[in-house]
Amino acid sequence: MQKMPTKVKIYSILLFAGALGFLIYLLFAARHLSWAHIIFFGFLVWLAESLGIDLPKVGAVSVSFAILFAVILLFDPPTAILVSLFTTVVWRDIKERSSIYKWFVNGSIAVLEAGIASLVYQYSGGFSLLARNGLTYSDFPSILIPLALCAATYFLINTSLVAIAISFLENIPIVNVWLFDMKWLIPNYFALAPLGIIFAQIYVIAGAPGIILIVMPLLVAREAFKVYMRLRDAYADMVKSLVTAIEAKDAYTRGHSERVAKYSEMIARQLKIPEEKIELLKYAALLHDVGKIGVAKRILCKPSQLTMDEYRKVQEHPDLGVSIVKDVEFLKDVIPAIQHHHEQFNGTGYGGGLEGDSIPLVARIVAVADAFDAMTSVRPYRDAMTQLEAAREMRVCIGTQFDVDIVDSLVDALDMEEKLRPQFIEEKSTSMEEGQLTID
Repeated sequence: MQKMPTKVKIYSILLFAGALGFLIYLLFAARHLSWAHIIFFGFLVWLAESLGIDLPKVGAVSVSFAILFAVILLFDPPTAILVSLFTTVVWRDIKERSSIYKWFVNGSIAVLEAGIASLVYQYSGGFSLLARNGLTYSDFPSILIPLALCAATYFLINTSLVAIAISFLENIPIVNVWLFDMKWLIPNYFALAPLGIIFAQIYVIAGAPGIILIVMPLLVAREAFKVYMRLRDAYADMVKSLVTAIEAKDAYTRGHSERVAKYSEMIARQLKIPEEKIELLKYAALLHDVGKIGVAKRILCKPSQLTMDEYRKVQEHPDLGVSIVKDVEFLKDVIPAIQHHHEQFNGTGYGGGLEGDSIPLVARIVAVADAFDAMTSVRPYRDAMTQLEAAREMRVCIGTQFDVDIVDSLVDALDMEEKLRPQFIEEKSTSMEEGQLTID
């Protein structure tokens, strides 16, 4: 099991303490609690969360917010908090035997998001729909602002607290996590908020049977979204299969594509590239050599220097790669990396004869990552360099073969990842004395 970072433990303890204090305060202030309402709506949100759809990094998404939003509009903050606690331990967590730690964190977030959103709704002019026998047309001008503030508060608290946890766990800037993993949920939340209003209205008019009837179509919508997620997973599996096909031809390059993807991601984070583009970059790095499927194995695995004719065959692999992926819709954005990852900064490379900034950024990044991994890996005709030796070699090629910003970003990332700074400082000192090239 992966050791939990200290800052995650501290964050979790503070989160739990704050949520517990908030819960106790509101429960003591409660005038009356209807346990029948709490159990009924609690079961509905538990069911909705249990049937959620798993998403990358974020966890699972469900329609439970619509039900909780209805509870906020119908009842008081203590009721909303107690109903939200039913989302703490869902069926998926029971099956997977999730840790109690996860249950406490989920419960803390549930208490804070539901309780604070409910108070915002109440203090901004909102009222209980159950007490007023539902909404009328004349109510809408005055209640629109409380409704919007409530939904926005719930969304911001939920996504921010989760983003902080992911940031601490994966050492990614909070803003990047929020923009990539959370930003796309905005339409989801604000589409579910009107559904929550409908739930509340139906409950006022028809009670529990009305709510049960309206939930049924949502199960159909869930299945449609599940199909979409399966398709996305199939795309990822397709990429893995292509990578496996590439590396099956050459035992020496096994794992090369994954390492190039790793180095490319490290460079991109140093350059502060948006998270959604980093995801695309990783696909591009994984598939940069897909065209080698069409190059003869005897050439790829040749233990001696290639002839000019053989080298020309190898130079065809960017074009072959483009021809392989060009008709695959979800891979169209990786074509620049496949086509141009062998361009050189001074225009002497191949793939299109581009130079400088006219070479797509994604291709410049993959080029550096590709070269670095090639130099630090064993090949039939030479031993692997150390990372320090490879970094020194790449610095020599800045401006001719590589973009200076990309190489510097890789060096900076390696300092952070491998703690190489003392070696670089020592090497720089030695190089200055001997008049050699240095790595800054």
